[in-house]
Amino acid sequence: MEKPIRILIVEDHPIYREGMKLALSFSELKCTVKAALTNMKEAVEYIDSHPNELDLVLLDFFLPDGSGLDVIKFIKERCPAVKVLVVTSAVDAPEVVELWNEGISGVISKDVQAEEVSGIVKSILKGENRFDSSNPNRTIAPSNDDFGLTKREMEILKLCIKGKTSKQIALELFISPRTVEHHKLNLYNKLGAKTSSDLLKIAFQKGLL
Repeated sequence: MEKPIRILIVEDHPIYREGMKLALSFSELKCTVKAALTNMKEAVEYIDSHPNELDLVLLDFFLPDGSGLDVIKFIKERCPAVKVLVVTSAVDAPEVVELWNEGISGVISKDVQAEEVSGIVKSILKGENRFDSSNPNRTIAPSNDDFGLTKREMEILKLCIKGKTSKQIALELFISPRTVEHHKLNLYNKLGAKTSSDLLKIAFQKGLL
């Protein structure tokens, strides 16, 4: 039988915490919430004592006794295979944007619809990345034209952000992997990225997606 996804929720606001638990319990997702904690200290202690009993941590970034960044760094040191999805009301905060360098799987807004949660979790556990692009402030962000990106480059950028490999992108767009690599090189050059992590961070900061 398929094992249930083991989830830890770290959220200090009772309404959001209980709401996330309900959303997961009523979703089609086969999962179990191992614990629902309220602060950084509780989270670190739980993760330290249960490093092999988690698959995913749903984490509020702004906690009453510290930053979600400290929790993320601890997770990556103690149990690096565990996925981290940050759920926050401030998806565009500079502190949150910097999280892409910490190897998290995504950032989504607390405004996410309950019915979307299961799909987001499934995509993350398949190795894809997910971040919220519904923030109203993004409507005034520079367009891809301002960076000289072609329509094809934007398509490939979006698929890269989802964690797709060049081979997977090639199959989806009906082009060769070599062509994908050519477009990715153009993306790196136009956006000034040196690594895939840079590409993700820059695209997020510039509001391209």
